[in-house]
Amino acid sequence: DRFALHLYSVNGKHLSSVPLDEEVTAMCLTEDFVVLGTMQCGLEIRDLQSLQAAVSPVPMRVPVHSVSITKEKSHILVGLEDGKLIVVGAGQPAEV
Repeated sequence: DRFALHLYSVNGKHLSSVPLDEEVTAMCLTEDFVVLGTMQCGLEIRDLQSLQAAVSPVPMRVPVHSVSITKEKSHILVGLEDGKLIVVGAGQPAEV
C-alpha cells in the first residue's frame, strides 16, 4: 500500500488506519468527519473515528488542490488544479 490514513490520539496513541487507493492532496477536519481531496480527482468524506467512508466518493474530473468547510458546515469548498472553485452541499438533501 502506497497511501494510508492514520488516526492518532492527542497523546500519540495509534487509534486506527485505512489504506487509500489515491494520493491525498488536501484535507480538512470537522468534529465528526475528515474531508480528503485527491490527485486522482476525488473528494472523500470519512468518519473521523473509524476512518471509513461516510458517503460514496465524489468525482471532480480535475485534481483537487484544497478543501475547506464553511463555518456552518453546510458546504464544502473544493479548489481544483485548473483554478475553479466547486461548492458541494453537505448534509441531507432536505438540508442543502
